[in-house]
Amino acid sequence: MSADVKPEPLIRLESLHKWFGTLHVLKGIDLSVRPGEVVCVVGPSGSGKSTLLRCINLLEEPTAGKVWFEGRDITDIRTNLNKVRTQIGIVFQQFNLFPHKTASQNVTVALEKVLRKPKDEARETAERELAHVGLRLKADSYPGQLSGGQQQRVAIARALAMAPKVMLFDEVTSALDPELVKEVLDVMRRLASEGMTMIVVTHEMGFAREVGDRMIFIDEGVIVEEGLPADLLSKPSNPRTQSFMGKIL
Repeated sequence: MSADVKPEPLIRLESLHKWFGTLHVLKGIDLSVRPGEVVCVVGPSGSGKSTLLRCINLLEEPTAGKVWFEGRDITDIRTNLNKVRTQIGIVFQQFNLFPHKTASQNVTVALEKVLRKPKDEARETAERELAHVGLRLKADSYPGQLSGGQQQRVAIARALAMAPKVMLFDEVTSALDPELVKEVLDVMRRLASEGMTMIVVTHEMGFAREVGDRMIFIDEGVIVEEGLPADLLSKPSNPRTQSFMGKIL
């Protein structure tokens, strides 16, 4: 492939709509994300950012439109959703760890139950991914013995253990004390440097400027503006984007 030929999108959203009853949350989203790209999604509360992520890995079923992953329409009813969700990892604002299981056990649960990995292999994978997020020495600690930042890193390790091809991050630092935010963002910076495809819903504009390849501003269920993070942060062209950035910067 020549240098000027762009790779096919890893994820492509085609006229994506989502209704919750009479509430129209997503209003025809079109978006393509290429392998290795870091796309940061910003916008006011209630604009549809989290719903967008949940529709990408089909935790929420789109009301209309299609989600393409590796060139396949995964909204097709014949899709193996469990397989798709192992390849599209998602990390939420809340850690959702099992309090009665150690960090290692939290990581191995899905490996054993979903991927049917032998216990020894699952344990090795858990130890490797916990080391990947800087928690090698906390493998046998329970969530109650870990800080919020450490718990969130366990949640990231749990998603990475499934060997996903893309990672979705939904405001993963917003429940953390300010001094714990950096340790989670550092893990995400490392993943980006390793070439992980990432879609990141965030209010961390410094991270978006530094790590993001592209920024998308969503308001009222539509993509209002997109471009280089530095451009949207310093010289947005749409009045709605200008108003939003003016309030948060």
